[in-house]
Amino acid sequence: MNTSKMRHLEELSVNQTFSMFAQSEELKKIAAHFFESMESVLIRNQIVDALQHYDLGTVTDVYEIFGGYVNRSFGIYTEKDGKKYEYFVRKYKYGITETEIVFEHSMINYSKEHGLDIAAGLIRTKDGSTFVKKNEGANGNSTDIYFAVYEFLQGDDLYTWDTPNLNDEEYASAAGVLATFHNAARDFDPQGLERVEPKIMEFLPTLPEKYKALAKTDIDTKFHTYYKNKLDSILKVIESSQIPNNVLEKMPYTPCHNDFHAGNLKYVNSKVVGIFDFDWSKIDRRLFDVTLALAYCCSSWQDEKDGVLLLDKCSIFLKAYQRKLVELGGLEPLNEVELEYLPMMIAAANIYLINWDVTAYYAGTNLNEYEYIAYLQHNVRLMNWIEDHKVEIAEVAKSL
Repeated sequence: MNTSKMRHLEELSVNQTFSMFAQSEELKKIAAHFFESMESVLIRNQIVDALQHYDLGTVTDVYEIFGGYVNRSFGIYTEKDGKKYEYFVRKYKYGITETEIVFEHSMINYSKEHGLDIAAGLIRTKDGSTFVKKNEGANGNSTDIYFAVYEFLQGDDLYTWDTPNLNDEEYASAAGVLATFHNAARDFDPQGLERVEPKIMEFLPTLPEKYKALAKTDIDTKFHTYYKNKLDSILKVIESSQIPNNVLEKMPYTPCHNDFHAGNLKYVNSKVVGIFDFDWSKIDRRLFDVTLALAYCCSSWQDEKDGVLLLDKCSIFLKAYQRKLVELGGLEPLNEVELEYLPMMIAAANIYLINWDVTAYYAGTNLNEYEYIAYLQHNVRLMNWIEDHKVEIAEVAKSL
């Protein structure tokens, strides 16, 4: 064999191999930092480009607001005529439809006009639209993206969806805000617009087949193992949480926030002074929105109490909700049928949260394994607690 024109593949020593490995680790860090920097430049430029459609002055600063898992949120400063202004900018999730955005914005505007004055108002573009549509991508591989600009709400961000540590006054105030929203939006006409996602009692029957398919996913992770172990109990609760149509007919429909948790509210001196994030909103049974709020706001995340529904907080929330609707004199308070089926609907609402845990995990990439296990474990524990304490939940409802 004539090796004169061949490349000799030399064996490397352990020290040489380790040195190259260390260099590759450093290159990996450099690449990650470069990607992060370029992504930040891109999103800032996209926001500045979108703001060209508004008469809000020059964008001077952009800050990303963390905490959301679907859309991306930003606080921005602009300067116009020598004055400085602040706004909230949302970049919507990929795949959202234009009709869903129009539905959300129409409902927000209607609600503000009819009494929900603490909601973040939409800023209109120069041509009167409430959002900007752009295109992202190149070389034939592109997608539509959407931006909207809102008033920046004053008040404090005290909590997140998984730290709902409100005091009693804040619980009562939050319930009053939810009641005010339901009352303000009660006669909203969506004019055929709605979210792609079905209403809760149409949604539940679609889940078992989907969940069984996800259980067959060929991965070996702690989340997947835990999910498969709990699947049978989840499926049983889905089946037992479906309310008959003849009962549902006695439950009023209203526009629902559908993501009413402590992190989507602003606070000052134990009062809720702002509400935002209506991008999950849809028309559904009013009771679903109320029980989803209970599952979010009144379930403990604290150590040994994780997954416990705090019935004393539920009582405060529900009594304040009822009182506010009586005070407003429009939408009726929760009726007898709604109160009777409240335990069943809160079980359905928690399944809705389990669906988010599961769907987000299996659709995601580079997720924190332990973070998502914690979310699913919390909601499974809450599921079991609800099933074991429906009598006590019913007693709270009866006390109203």
